[in-house]
Amino acid sequence: MNTNYFLNELLEKQLISNQQKLQIEAFENSRPMSVHWELRALLYTGIVLFTAGIGILIYQNIDSISHDVLIGLLAIITAICFWHAIRQAQPFTTQEAAAPAQLADFVLLLGCLLFLALEGYAQYQYNLFGKRYGLATAIPAVLFLFLAYRFDHRGVLSMGITALASWVGLSVAPLEILKNDFGNPQLIYTAVAFSTLAIGVALFLNYQNFKKHFTHTYLLLLGNLFFVAALAGLFSMQNKDLLFAPLIAAACFVFMRYARAEQSFLFLLMAVLYGYIAFTNLFYRIFDWNSEWGIFLVYFYFVISAVGVVWFFLNYRKLLGLKS
Repeated sequence: MNTNYFLNELLEKQLISNQQKLQIEAFENSRPMSVHWELRALLYTGIVLFTAGIGILIYQNIDSISHDVLIGLLAIITAICFWHAIRQAQPFTTQEAAAPAQLADFVLLLGCLLFLALEGYAQYQYNLFGKRYGLATAIPAVLFLFLAYRFDHRGVLSMGITALASWVGLSVAPLEILKNDFGNPQLIYTAVAFSTLAIGVALFLNYQNFKKHFTHTYLLLLGNLFFVAALAGLFSMQNKDLLFAPLIAAACFVFMRYARAEQSFLFLLMAVLYGYIAFTNLFYRIFDWNSEWGIFLVYFYFVISAVGVVWFFLNYRKLLGLKS
């Protein structure tokens, strides 16, 4: 549906005159079109390409240019980026900050990416951290989290959370979560404990009205990690059902509450999808599917549950009181 459709509807109902319809059409056709998000996407793409270009330049000229020169140049550019971010910074606030000065958030993101390149290069060339690899991930984690809260930058916050997860041996990127070795019980416990603790801190800060808009990033990155790890524990460690099943149920409740508060379909989808998988696994293990009743129950369950999920999503706005 476009503007003309609604204008014709209003005209047929005699709510507007033909002259008013022509005036509105002329206004709609002549008003400027926003390219805000397109420009932001191009700027982010440019930052990624610039960072990749720096890496390629170092790789191709590593034998002809002194390591000290390359590291020095990286350090200078990184320092300039951070200096520009500090110079253009808005006053700190516990709420969502006003829009930063032109390009300030992009320059801060570029500085963080260059810092990672600088740290990796220094470790490779001079073995800066020795065998203390945890320190190499802890430093950017602390730095990025501090910068994210100081400059109110959710992109840097994502980098800080990712670095913090790497410090405990986990990957939280949505496309990288399944690369974690969830066949290892110790890693499952680590992932569940880490994500639970971090989500708990995020929800506490949300309750305290401290950077509430950051909670979305925490739940998005760490929520998937928690659910996947807890489901892996439920599937592979069946003697721990009393541990993982209540944890998954509690997390589904928390995510549904947050989805209702923030009117977020994404978190509602996560709660329903992961909860459905966990409940189906438990339901399947309760009954003997080799019997005639078992075969009947499996068909009955999947038909009823599928209808229930479809009905829920068709009516979720009314059931949860979400605005249209």
